Amino acid sequence: MRKAAWIAAASLIGVVTVAGCGGDGGSDEKKPEAKASAAGSAGSGKKPGGPAPAKGTLIERATGSWKSIGTPGPDTLDTLTVTGGKATAKGAKLSCTGTFAPAEKNGKESATITLACEGGEDGGRGLGHLQVEPDGSALFIDFDGPKGGWGGPVDSYRRA
Repeated sequence: MRKAAWIAAASLIGVVTVAGCGGDGGSDEKKPEAKASAAGSAGSGKKPGGPAPAKGTLIERATGSWKSIGTPGPDTLDTLTVTGGKATAKGAKLSCTGTFAPAEKNGKESATITLACEGGEDGGRGLGHLQVEPDGSALFIDFDGPKGGWGGPVDSYRRA
């Protein structure tokens, strides 16, 4: 299970990294079609063919309903709802709540969460660190896991 979560997170990071590559480094001045496309979408605030750019703080960009991209299991959190900095997460056997706190990690905006789950079992999560894709289409929470352990799960979600 932990291996699958790491693979899912690594795949997500790989896709984002590859998607950011491949440009020729040229400016829009050399590409008249890029200028026309940018001018045509300037008032809409939306990228052609993609979701609207996310705005606000990391926690504000995380607001909404999310569905796990992982395989459901007894210790997974299959849905996540973020409203006003508070989170509700549910899975087959887990039902948890938590509050995001703004933070900074490696010089970048971050947020932390500690989940409180019914029955006291959190699936080995502990303290988690939120990351949201720049366009707001996906998020993941990288959990530290129990103290003295080797780390916890990585929960990855897409907008529901």
